[in-house]
Formats: sequence, C-alpha cells, structure tokens
Amino acid sequence: MKKLSLSSLILLAVVFGLAAGLFFGEWCRHLEIVGRAFIAIMQISVLPYIFVSLIQSFGSLDPQQAKLLAKRGIVMILLMWGVVFALMALMPLTFPQWQSGSFFSPSILSSGEPVDYIQLFIPANPFNSLANNTVPAVTIFSILCGVVLMGIRRKQNLLNLLEISSEVLSRLTLMLVKLSPIGIFALVAKAAGTMRLEDIGRVEVYLAAYLLMGALLFFLILPLVLTMFTPFRYREIMSVGREAMLTVLLTGNLFIVLPLLVENIEKLFKRHSILTDEGEAMARIIVPITFILPCAGQLMDLVFILFAGWFSNESFGLAGYLELFGAGLLTSFGSAKVAIPFLLGMFHLPSDLFEIFLFSSVITDNVKFTVEAAAVLVFSALFVAWMTGRVRWNWRRLWSRLAVIVIVIGVSLFVLYLGMNRLLPEPKDQRLVLNAMKIEPSVPFEVFNRLPAAPPLAAGSQLDQIRRSGVLRVGYNRDGIPFTFFNDRGELVGFDVAMAHKLAADLGCRRIEFYPVEYDELETVLNDNLVDIAMCEISISAERLGKVGFTDHYLELSMALLVPDYLKTLLRQDPSRLEDPRFAIAALEGADYERLEQLSFRGKAVELAGYDAFFSGEAKADALLIAAENGSALTIMHPEYDLFIPARQYKDLVAYAVPLDDQRFIEYLNFWLALKRSNGEIDEEYDYWIRGVDVEKLPPRWSVLQNVILPKIAAGD
Repeated sequence: MKKLSLSSLILLAVVFGLAAGLFFGEWCRHLEIVGRAFIAIMQISVLPYIFVSLIQSFGSLDPQQAKLLAKRGIVMILLMWGVVFALMALMPLTFPQWQSGSFFSPSILSSGEPVDYIQLFIPANPFNSLANNTVPAVTIFSILCGVVLMGIRRKQNLLNLLEISSEVLSRLTLMLVKLSPIGIFALVAKAAGTMRLEDIGRVEVYLAAYLLMGALLFFLILPLVLTMFTPFRYREIMSVGREAMLTVLLTGNLFIVLPLLVENIEKLFKRHSILTDEGEAMARIIVPITFILPCAGQLMDLVFILFAGWFSNESFGLAGYLELFGAGLLTSFGSAKVAIPFLLGMFHLPSDLFEIFLFSSVITDNVKFTVEAAAVLVFSALFVAWMTGRVRWNWRRLWSRLAVIVIVIGVSLFVLYLGMNRLLPEPKDQRLVLNAMKIEPSVPFEVFNRLPAAPPLAAGSQLDQIRRSGVLRVGYNRDGIPFTFFNDRGELVGFDVAMAHKLAADLGCRRIEFYPVEYDELETVLNDNLVDIAMCEISISAERLGKVGFTDHYLELSMALLVPDYLKTLLRQDPSRLEDPRFAIAALEGADYERLEQLSFRGKAVELAGYDAFFSGEAKADALLIAAENGSALTIMHPEYDLFIPARQYKDLVAYAVPLDDQRFIEYLNFWLALKRSNGEIDEEYDYWIRGVDVEKLPPRWSVLQNVILPKIAAGD
C-alpha cells in the first residue's frame, strides 16, 4: 500500500479535525493543550536555524562578488518590498465598515507603553535575544557575523561546520514537521468545536483579503513586472514555473523546489537563447540567497496584524504602518509562529487572536509559500538578466503593464469591499448585550426619580436605623454607566446596583429604595439623612474628604479620553495635540472636573452636568475625561467614539459614601467589602458589568453528539 505524503496527512488532519469539532463540539476544547504543545515544538529549531543559515549564506560569498551582488540586490529587494508593502497598505480598505463599541478590557491600558527599539533591533546581548525570541535582533546579529566572515581567509572549516549545523537544524525541522498532522488536527478540532458563526464571519474578512493579495501578487504583479524588463512573455513565465508552484501549493514547502526554480530560470533563458555560463552560475547563487530573504509571500502574514487592528477597533496611522513594516520585515526572516505573537504584543493587540491566525494558517501557509516561490523565481530571473546585461527597457510596454496592474488592483479591491460589506453579516451589536444585562433582585425594591423629604435626624449609627426600619435607602446617579444606569427597558441596573442588592440582603432588609443624587450634592444628601449610602462610583477626592465618610476603595479605575474615532487616529500620530490651548476637554461635574483642573492639560476645561451635553454637541469640547471603564461602555452606546489612553495614566479610587463621622457604619461596610472581595463576588460582578463576560449564557456549541445522538439515547430511540 502506497504511503501517504505529509501534505495528504495534513489534509486528512484538517478534514478529521473539522469532523471531530462538529461531532464532539465544546468537548474539543480540551485539545487546546495538544495544539499549544505542537506550536512550542515547531518553534524549537526556528531561531537557531536563522542564526546558523544566515551566517553561512552570507559568509560563503566572495567580498568583491558580494559587493556587486549587494548593490544590485539591495536595489531590487527594496523595490520589491516597496511594491508588497504598498499593496498590503491597501488591503484594509476592503475591510467592512462596521462601527461597534466594546466592553472594557484591561489590555487597552497598556497602549501607552513605549517600544524599546534599541533592544528590539540592536543585539546588545545576542544570547538574551535568542532566549526571548527577539527575531529582529537575532537577524541583524546573524547578518553582521556573515558579513564579517566574508573577509576572513581561513573560513572554510567554519563554513563547513555551519553548513553541517544548518543541515542538522533543517533535518530536525523536517522531523518535527512530521508531527504536523497531530497538531493541526488538535487546533482545527478545537477551533471547529468552539468557534461560532459570527467569529467565523470575521475570519472570512482576513482570509478574503489574504487570498486576494496572494492572487494579485502571483497572477498579476510578479509576472507582469518580469515582462516589463525582459523578453519573457506572461504565458511562458506561468507555464515554466507551473510544476514548482503546484508542488509548493500542495506541500507548503518552498525549500524542496529550490533546484527546480534554478532549472526554471535556465529554461526561460534557453528559450530565448540568452543563457550564458555566467548567467547559469549566477542563478545557482542568487536562488538560495533569495530563499533566505522574505520577498513577498512571507511578508503577507503581516496582513493578519492589520486584520487584528481592525478586529480590535484599533487604527495604525502612518507611524503605525512604518513600525509594522519595519519590525515585520525583520521578524519575517523567522517563523510566523514566532513573529505574529511578537507583533501582537508590540502593538498591544489581544494575544488570543493568535488562535485565529493558527486556524487560518491551514489555508494561508500554502498560499504564502506559493507566492514566495513565484517571488523567488521572478526576483532571481530579473537579477540574472540584470547581471548578464539582458535587461530591456521599453517605455511603452512599461507604462502599459503598470496601467493594467493599477486598474486590476483598483477593481479587485472595490469588488472585494462591496462583497464583504454586502454579503458578510455584521457582528452582533454590543448594545443588545448591554441591554441584556439584568439583576436578580434579592429583596423587593423601588426606584424613585426625586429625593425624599428630609426625615428627622436619628440618633446613633445609620446602621442601627437601617436595621430598625428594614429599608436601605441608596443614592444612584443615572450617568454612572456601567455602575448605575437605566437600560432601554427603563430598569435601573449596573455594578453598584447589584452590590446594593447584596448589601440589603446581608443587612436583612425587607426593601430597597433607590434615589437619584448628583455628585456635587453628596454632602447635603448624605449628611441631611436623605439617603443612607451613595453607591454610584464615588471618587475619593481631596475636595470631598472631611465632608462625607468613605469606605475603603473597592475599585481602582484608569482615566482616559473619549474622542471621535478620527481624532483618536490623529492623537496617536501626534499626542502633542493635547497641549494645544485650543483643545477643549470636558468632564462631569464633581471629582472628574476637579481632576481635570489639576491635570497638566493646557486646553480649555468644560464642566458638564451630564454626558448628553457632550454627545449632542451642546458642550463644545474635543474630548471627554472619563474613567476607561465608563468610557468603554459609552462607546457601545456611541460607536462613533473611542477611547484614547494618554501616555501618562491617572488613577481614580472609587468607594461608597456615607454620612460624615459614622465610623460604625464605615467599619461594617469595610469588613463587608473585604468579605465580598475574598469570596470573589466583587470580581464576578466586575467581569459581568464592566468586562461584559458571560452576559448571555450561550448554550454549548451545537454538536452531533450533544444535540443528536445523546437526546436519542435519552429518549430510548
């Protein structure tokens, strides 16, 4: 019986993984550990191979030969990179224009951390760079070593050792690759068993953009560029390289077709009777060197970072694109499984998106290496033609080919944009999720829209009064989303409302009464006994100390600026806009406005009675100072706005406020909060109301076993 090839086994692993995911559903989640182990195993030999192979390849060149090769090679590779990056920069134009806010995620607060470019690119400690998978530094160090090795006379023994080491690492990689069917089965089964249709829809955005870019490079740009400067025709370029391209497409292995690519180049030159001994020798040198460089296909993985930014509602801007293309270029010398997590971390994008990359790489990897094979063929053939004096200039042909490329790219991008915007379903509006949030009342309650008449002041602690009356009077603020707010059904909900219900239950109350309070009236409302406690995200400020009593803080919030989407992009490119005296920042009356006056912003300060004045445009302000936790919820209500996190972050300690000098009540509340924190209830409410975790109790993913077979067995069929 004929043994199945590795590519066939991988294809079967994909099929069986999809089948297992559909059959077992959520149970396939346990295969995640197998997939993670596979990823770690595949990274074992990557950086050592880069280190050894780059030194050996560059060091084996003759210095004079290397100078000529370098001069012309650098010009050509820079031009090719420029073309690829220009096309890549256009791909986000095809992404659907979906506006949606999102719940708070702690990862957004890391956006102000600076990138250490010195450590990133300069290998001050090569061993540290190797240990920490700092691919750019390892790449630069290896190239520098190879360049120095060129000028050493007695280098052959070292080159032989490096060649053997490279062969060992190459064979180790090939040995580890044999585990691919197992790892890919686990990854595909886990993804197919847990991923829902709306998630797959977003993956389709990435796959469509990726495949279009690959098709434009493979069928349009690369072959037409070669026809611009050589006598080779489009059809013969495609036919000569057909066998090599199909081999790479089916196996996902570019290395095995390098000899075939050399033969294809020689065949092209022979057809036009322009092959010389010099050209033949040059082809044998340039193809292996080009193989080491990321020409086109290997750079396509950077499209995923652009997709991840779109997925996370993050825009890059010009500076971001330059950073991505610079760092991405060097990381592309290594494995994408190392480069993508590194770049996700560098741009502060969610690390769990790497799972989407791995799932889609079952399709994209073979496409990537096929495009890379075409790039090696075109680059090497054009380079040999230049070195042997066979480059032909024909301005008419040049401009006609450029016109075809521009027109086809423009039409293709437009068609894909229309297709994705009209055919792909828009993800679920997070406002629906926000309105689905609810509270399970532990005691009966009533919500009032005005404060009560002032009752006579009672002697003793507020705690005694609550226990005597059996009623807990709680102050709320309607602008405290997601701590206290009214949903579309007119229900008072939120983190602090849920905590108020817990407090009432623990105090043995028979009823809760919620009364509206304004932040600038806290002293009067509390000390005149209109409410027992204010539970609406009260900031501990110097102005309020000594006027009302505070519990220990139960949360530490981070201040941010809520700005229109377009302004966030401008601020990321130029944060100094915040220092412009004409830049107006609004803040809610009370602690937020007091904090705004104390901060170093030089612009105009605008005091708000409520958030509506900012969103309606009544208050003329460019940005709104707000806690990031509140701001994230407001982006759901107003998706045309987003959060900008300043480089210098300010914290806001929030607590519950009670009448001044009621130490007995404060001590009770502090112990109560400590108890709720220790048993995880505060974290549970935080995840639910602020992070939006498990708001909708989704049923397990549909599976054949869970939804078809087991019900039939239970029914006795």
